[in-house]
Amino acid sequence: MNKINQKVNEIKKELYIKESIPYFDITGYKNAKINEIAKVLDTSVGTIYNIFNSKEELYLEYLIFKLKEFQENLEKEKTDDPFSNLCIYLKYKYEVFIQIDKNKSKPIVDDPYFFHKLDIVNHPIVNDIYVFLEEQFKLLVEEPHISYKHLAILFKKFSDGFIESYILEPFETKDIIDHTLAMFLNGLLRKNN
Repeated sequence: MNKINQKVNEIKKELYIKESIPYFDITGYKNAKINEIAKVLDTSVGTIYNIFNSKEELYLEYLIFKLKEFQENLEKEKTDDPFSNLCIYLKYKYEVFIQIDKNKSKPIVDDPYFFHKLDIVNHPIVNDIYVFLEEQFKLLVEEPHISYKHLAILFKKFSDGFIESYILEPFETKDIIDHTLAMFLNGLLRKNN
């Protein structure tokens, strides 16, 4: 009986996460209320707390779901060209966090868990994203003494910096992908030849 209850709870958890996605997409974490989530899920507040220990846990599950979706998009659009694949990575990353193609006047910055979106390091999906980036740098940069894992982490953090910078002082995002890649791959200071 215990295994059946456990399986039922796993299914409920998965369904509740999927059904809460549109709510969190619109409301964010800061303005989310468990009683509103319960209404959206057509369940009780107590049921939500039985499955998720807190609103934070439900929201982190939401973020993990979004990262899996992000990874699926990368794999679906992946090409044989590593530079194009880095562009695809940045397109989806910036589209989600800065909402380049959706609502230019309202970035997702109103919730205190914003940086969890940038850095959920204890979940395997993050490693999968790093592996994707490593593969691109292995094809793009031929250097025997470089750690491609290191490059992947630096690239992720570098692009995170563009998002943080945008939050502090919004800027034109039309060419953000090109600017990110040029600055990362070429550096700021170029030798005058």
